[in-house]
Amino acid sequence: MSALTDERLNTLSEIATDCFDVDTFFLNPEMPDLRVTVRPIDIARALESAYDMGLIAGYQLTRTSRSRS
Repeated sequence: MSALTDERLNTLSEIATDCFDVDTFFLNPEMPDLRVTVRPIDIARALESAYDMGLIAGYQLTRTSRSRS
């Protein structure tokens, strides 16, 4: 996998750990049927966190491209 893909998966794993109390150590291909009960408020919080990360990444990319020109 590329470094960018690894970074995205790492960020999503951090959001899952924070919002859903999911230990990513237990998420592996050998246990595909593992299910975690989550509350709707936790899903909303995770989506907000992912959105915020996208805003931050976009801002940083914009700043980087402006400083290069």
